[in-house]
Amino acid sequence: MRVKHKLIISYLGLIVFAVSVLGFLIAKKSNNAVLNEVNEKSQCLTESISTTLSVRNDLLTEKSYGDLNFANTLLNNLVDLKVEYNENIKVGEFNLPVLYAGKQRLSLDDTVVDELKKSTGTAATIFLLHNDKLVRVSTTIFKDDKRVVGTYISNDSASYKKIINNEEYIGNIVIEGIGYLTRMKPLLDKDKKIIGAIGIGNKILNNYLEETLSNFKLGKTGYAYILDSEGNVITHPFEKGKNVKEYDFVQKMHSNKNGTIEYTYNGVKKIGYYQYFEPWHWYIVTTANYDELNSSSKSILTTAIVTGIIVILFGGIIALFLANTLVRPINRLKSCMEIAGKGDLTVRCDIDSKDEIGILANSFNNMLAENKRLLEETVQYDKLKTEFIANMSHELRTPLNIIFSSAQLFNVLISKGEDLNTDKIKSYTGSIRQNCYRLLRLVNNLIDMTKIDSGFMKLDLSNQNIVQVAEEITQSTAQYVQQMSRTIIFDTDQEEKVMAFDAEKLERILLNLISNATKFTKPGDKIKVTLYDKDDHVIISVKDTGRGIPEEKLSQIFQRFKQVDPLLSRSHEGSGIGLSIVKALVEMHEGTIEVKSKYEEGTEFIISLPVKVVSEDQDTKVKSEFTNQSNVENINIEFSDIYR
Repeated sequence: MRVKHKLIISYLGLIVFAVSVLGFLIAKKSNNAVLNEVNEKSQCLTESISTTLSVRNDLLTEKSYGDLNFANTLLNNLVDLKVEYNENIKVGEFNLPVLYAGKQRLSLDDTVVDELKKSTGTAATIFLLHNDKLVRVSTTIFKDDKRVVGTYISNDSASYKKIINNEEYIGNIVIEGIGYLTRMKPLLDKDKKIIGAIGIGNKILNNYLEETLSNFKLGKTGYAYILDSEGNVITHPFEKGKNVKEYDFVQKMHSNKNGTIEYTYNGVKKIGYYQYFEPWHWYIVTTANYDELNSSSKSILTTAIVTGIIVILFGGIIALFLANTLVRPINRLKSCMEIAGKGDLTVRCDIDSKDEIGILANSFNNMLAENKRLLEETVQYDKLKTEFIANMSHELRTPLNIIFSSAQLFNVLISKGEDLNTDKIKSYTGSIRQNCYRLLRLVNNLIDMTKIDSGFMKLDLSNQNIVQVAEEITQSTAQYVQQMSRTIIFDTDQEEKVMAFDAEKLERILLNLISNATKFTKPGDKIKVTLYDKDDHVIISVKDTGRGIPEEKLSQIFQRFKQVDPLLSRSHEGSGIGLSIVKALVEMHEGTIEVKSKYEEGTEFIISLPVKVVSEDQDTKVKSEFTNQSNVENINIEFSDIYR
């Protein structure tokens, strides 16, 4: 039953049973109690909404920190930031120089901000500092289906002052009537001069919050709404977007920050409770018509003379029962909100009701679920960031320690005047060379990963015999694999298959898969590379008889920075980047790669490449020579993290 019906029944019961002067006195006292109760409920609900907003503000603030770090990393990957004053473009009403990150143009180019929005789900904007203004030159924010480039932040704003002082800014910024919890960071050129800023923002008011406030009712005419510090109506059942800063009650709220207020609006006297939410500069207000709250006393007064004292007692009992029925679920909802305000997002309000309080409880549960999802995303992002830093630290520290130890040993031997025979020098310099190869492999992988992400890596396609190329690559590793006491075999069902492919990229793919197979096998195990001709596509299989991959780990084998073994207990070295690059190179050929594995039995990587031929003018005429010194160098680099 709806709260409105409960109130109607209560009023009808009081009208029927209120019959005398004593009834009038009881009615007057009851009316005061109802007003106090309603006022208390309004205050509790207002404070509960404020608590929910505070939780959301904390979550958005934490998320914005990670999003801005991701944005900064993305820009750092694009190398030096600079302003090209020799070029000018029209951005809104401004003629501006062009902002670049390396060769990537940022002005009126949405590649970077769209990538940020796709990766983080937040609004992203790049600003150029021009004539004491921060002008938006690239953004994901739209108005009337157009990006709001050309708009700007003036020099009297708090965000501008923070940026110009080379400080990070976080706060609420209103863009085209929509509030965003925004974090901004200055952009510096190579001379450490401030040339602009990058900002990310999350909408403050989401659908769950707005729906919760819209569904809230207090009696027949009561509702909740929100004003900002400028008097703009943020949410309201029927006057959203209106500015009411000239009204006296709004000015009173601005002066007192929180409390109870009585005012007249559009000729209707109202009573409400308000509270200031400082992080977003909002005023949360719950209000109801004064006449509605006062009508019970008039009704009781009219009927109290007609009926007797006994009937008044029955009316009081009925009124008390109905009041308890109304207050109980509200108190339960209040308790849930207080628990959520302390940080427990797993709490759920189990109010089984179809009235407004039930709807409010359901909306509250939905809001908590959304906030919990945002928290889990933030935790997952921090975990990925931590894994990346740990992997990179390990991969850089291990070879550097070995090189540094060898250098220290040389110094000790030289200081003692000991003779260094050729075998010792070869042993130590070999260790240094291998770990230099390992560092070079890590740097190459990071550079290639950045090229792939930014779209700068291209294929040099040429028509060649893929059977011959694959066999030469495999055979070039045979000596190294045999030194590791493994056996490598190449087999094919076709001796010649001419098709278009990038021989250098194919070498990179096969060397990585063969090095992985060597890494995860034991002495005596076999590695078999097989090529099958399927007319319109070729299949390349790299299969080993090693230890295999657990089934639950197969789904993450191609994920970047992911490894099957934990960092502190794994039995081999590696950054976790190689297979993700292999997958990207295969997909650049419009092919696919999959993995099959049984734990303790072996692993098979299966590559499928489409057969196509490029025209002579497109053929780069790259001749594959996989027995030269360059190939030997590539093998040394790719196998550098395998210690014999």
